[in-house]
Amino acid sequence: MSSWLEWFAVMLGGGALSLKCLAVWSQTRSAAHGLIHGRLAPNNASPNSVCSEGEAANIAPLKLSGPDTWEDLQDAIESLSGRLITVESHYLHAVFKTPIWGFEDDLEARLDTETGHIQLRSSSRVGYSDTGTNARRVESLRALLE
Repeated sequence: MSSWLEWFAVMLGGGALSLKCLAVWSQTRSAAHGLIHGRLAPNNASPNSVCSEGEAANIAPLKLSGPDTWEDLQDAIESLSGRLITVESHYLHAVFKTPIWGFEDDLEARLDTETGHIQLRSSSRVGYSDTGTNARRVESLRALLE
């Protein structure tokens, strides 16, 4: 019986260590691409990102509800424990860290004054699936702003 428990403990510990190593590795990479020809980068093919513009858009953009919406977005990001990395007049990049393992995800936003929207892209740095984390993050921002 003890050999089964030892094997289980080793496998569990090894799995946890592997996940933590991936989380540390995610902190050395970035999924943020900045603006490409004035737009956000296209959405990933994997289900670990959401984006409001381009052919692969899978979320709605935020509506500009007033002249301070861009600044309100920055406050909302910080209220959800996001760290603002780049803030410009029409583009921002923020990083969010997942609570348990410490994976870092990137959020990018583009102020689209022509359409009256804020275009968003939220993407995991590593892995294939994010279990809906990026979509929930965008919806949390939407709830704070609308």
